[in-house]
Formats: sequence, C-alpha cells, structure tokens
Amino acid sequence: MMPHFRRWVVTSALFCAGVFLLNAQQPAWRSWKSTDGRVVEAVFLGVEAGGVKIKTRAGAEFVVPLERLSAEDQAWVAQQPAAAPPAAAASGPAPAAEKEWPRSVAIADKPEVVVVKEDAEAKKFIYRSPHYEFECDSRLGANVVREFGRLFEATYLLNCMLPLDLKPKPEPLREYFLARLYTNEEDYMKSGGAPGSAGVYQRGEKALSVPLKSLGVKMVGSRVSLDKTDDDANATLIHEITHQMMNHWLARLPTWFIEGSAEYPTLIEYFPTGRFSWTGIRRRLETYAAQKNYYEPMPFKMLDLQELMEIKSAAWSAALTREIQAPKVAGGVATQSSQNYGSAGLLTYYFYHHDGNGDAGNVIAWLREVEAAERGTDFAALMKKHLLRERTYAQLAADVKKGLNKAGIDVVFEPPGKNPAATAE
Repeated sequence: MMPHFRRWVVTSALFCAGVFLLNAQQPAWRSWKSTDGRVVEAVFLGVEAGGVKIKTRAGAEFVVPLERLSAEDQAWVAQQPAAAPPAAAASGPAPAAEKEWPRSVAIADKPEVVVVKEDAEAKKFIYRSPHYEFECDSRLGANVVREFGRLFEATYLLNCMLPLDLKPKPEPLREYFLARLYTNEEDYMKSGGAPGSAGVYQRGEKALSVPLKSLGVKMVGSRVSLDKTDDDANATLIHEITHQMMNHWLARLPTWFIEGSAEYPTLIEYFPTGRFSWTGIRRRLETYAAQKNYYEPMPFKMLDLQELMEIKSAAWSAALTREIQAPKVAGGVATQSSQNYGSAGLLTYYFYHHDGNGDAGNVIAWLREVEAAERGTDFAALMKKHLLRERTYAQLAADVKKGLNKAGIDVVFEPPGKNPAATAE
C-alpha cells in the first residue's frame, strides 16, 4: 500500500520560489499570461535570477520563472528598471537529514497555500502547498487546504530529516507530490481506493488518492467544514504519504522494508499543529503491537524472519484479503495483513533503534549502497550483507527478540507458512 524548518515560498501552476529585488515604482495592475494560457491579474514587484515577482489582488506574492511567461510578458519585463539578466530559477533546497535521531520534528507554521484553479463547471479545483498539489472535485478554499495540509507537509519534513537521508522528491515529470481528493466514497473506490480506507498511494498513477472524510472535511452542499481527524485515519495517511516520499526507492527495496519504513512514522505521535514527537514512543509501541496482535494478549506473534524478509509483493498483497480467525476482533475475523504489517513495523523499529550500535548505522549503510547500485544489482544480497551480517535467521531472531524486549515488546516467532507464495510470483 503502497531541528529547524525552512519556511518555503509557495508556487502556483506557474510559479516557483526565487530571490528578488523589489520594484520601487508605483505598482500597477496588469494581466500576466503563462505559456500554457493561464492568466492572472497582479502587480509587478521585481525580478532577479530569471524570476518575476508579482502580487495578486488577494495579496498573495509569487515568483514566476521568466521562461514560463508569454513572449509579450517577457518583453514587457525586459523594459522594466528592475529587470535583471535571465538566469536559472532557483527553488529552495530540501531540509537536510539529521545526523542523529531527532526527538521532535515540526513545521514552523501553517503551510502557505495558493489557489491554482477553481473551475466549478468542470468540477476541478487545484490547490498547492509548498510540496503538494491537491486536486479535488469540490471547492475547498485555501484556508481549508492549509489546515489539513499540515499533515502532508509535516510528513514530508519528517522523511527529509530522518538520519536515513531518504531525499524525498516527486515522481518523474512532476514538480509536486500529487494528492487527488474525492468528495464521494464511490469515486474514491473507482480511483483504486479500498472501501473504508483513509487513502492509498498508487505508484502507477504517481499520486495519492484520499477521500475527503479522512481529512476531516465535510461537504454540505457547497459549504465546507473541518472536524478533528482520528488517529487511525492520520496513521493511514502518514503511511501512504511516506510511500509517496519514497517512490524512487520502491523498485530497489524488499517488500517488508517498504511497508515497515512506512509503518515507522505512524509509531511517532502526530499533533494537529504539524509536529511529530518521539516522547511516549514506548507506550505507542505497546498499543501498536496489541492492535496488530488482533488484541490478543502479548507476546506479539511475529512472522518467521526468513519468511518476512524474503516475502514477495504478490504474497503480501494476497494477505490483505486472506481471512483468519481472531476472537478478539469484532466479528471474530481478521486478515493476515495485520500480522504482516505489525511484523514489518516492529522489525524496522529494531533495525532503526536496537541493531548494532542502536543508531540505524547498518540500515543507513545499506540504503547508501542501494542508492548507488547499478541496474542488475543483487539487492537481496545487499540486504543480507548489511542487515544479517553473517547471522543466520535464527541468530537474528534472538537479537530481534532481545532488542524489542528492551523497547517493552515481547515477541515470539511463528513457524513459516503464514504467507504462501502467490501464483503471480
């Protein structure tokens, strides 16, 4: 299923951040046209580094790459006193990864949001935060998007700053991460969402699909209201957003780590202000293990490690719908996926915080070699080189049990066979 914050200048469909000089002349309104035909009425404020700064009647300021303006606008800008020689437009760099594991990650304020398009007839409304483009079939307005946009921007920041140095970036040919928002559950499911789910990342679509209700957004006619979102919906979205942040890694990583690394941020407490905190992580781990254990008493029933670490994506997907008996679950039926996700999440936590020196050094070394690997590399061998490090699976299981026990989680390992190979493999 698939310690400071730089405040970003936000862009619309035409615009990106840059450095500028203010125009000292008396401002005058004019219509600006982009190379793709979009028009906006705004005041010219100045230029530098190939960008043109303008201010709209709504008070929003943007820097537009010169090459994205019409030829007429480019000629007009060249005649202005504040004009500067064309140069490459500069966008703000991503926050650097921390050297040590952080205790807290937070955005500085509500993310800036601009309205790119609001077309009621076509039912197409587009809004942008610093790193996300939100496409919706209902008009939400910048203020509403700014509120739920905190979750998206905070999760982006978290994935930037973890010592793993994941370097999140939008999918090829995209300037922003894309989230498609659906007013109706039926439309969400038609897009590929599962009934009752809070969101899903679709790698093929290069987009995250989200029903509005999971963002706390309620539509009553054309009126929009926001309610507090529940922790389960937030956890699902954080998981799926993390998949999107790691889109360029997915083809090179084993299934258990793709899912476990997306589960890990859900273990960290998220606050609606856009902050993640590791305080109370032990309590959250206990709650997580209990939930994934079908609410049965501890110890957590963990998958056989070889089965887990060598599982293929088809077998993982098959587990999403394979029912098992779970007396403590409502109705007495659950799916195999709960144990799979829990096992992957806890194993990832072990490798981040209890393997080796407890600083994720072995995972980081693995990721750096994966990152630099050429086509045709044996990625399974790289995993064993850095994570098993000459240990047998039995020896690793003993170390995992000991490490998780220090974190307050007792585990036992089930015999292999919980995830039979899928026919698609």
